[in-house]
Amino acid sequence: MARSLAWQGMVVVVMAAGAADAAAQDMRRCEQLAAYYDRYGGRVSEGRMPVGRIERELGYQECRKGNFDGGVRLLEDAIRKSGYNVPPPG
Repeated sequence: MARSLAWQGMVVVVMAAGAADAAAQDMRRCEQLAAYYDRYGGRVSEGRMPVGRIERELGYQECRKGNFDGGVRLLEDAIRKSGYNVPPPG
């Protein structure tokens, strides 16, 4: 019985570590996309808000809340709206 509980505890620890690593990787992707938009797509012209800026802000907020799928989708939309191709992960 004690061994079974020890194994279960180890499994939980390993699973939690894997989930934390996946969340960190997802957040890095969000940061990559936000930085790409800021560098290439987020240019102000004639005092107007840049195309895709709202999607960029909402996407990054979603990522910070842990909704990485929704956040990445919005960030990718912002990049496409500004006329650029979405960069590959990495």
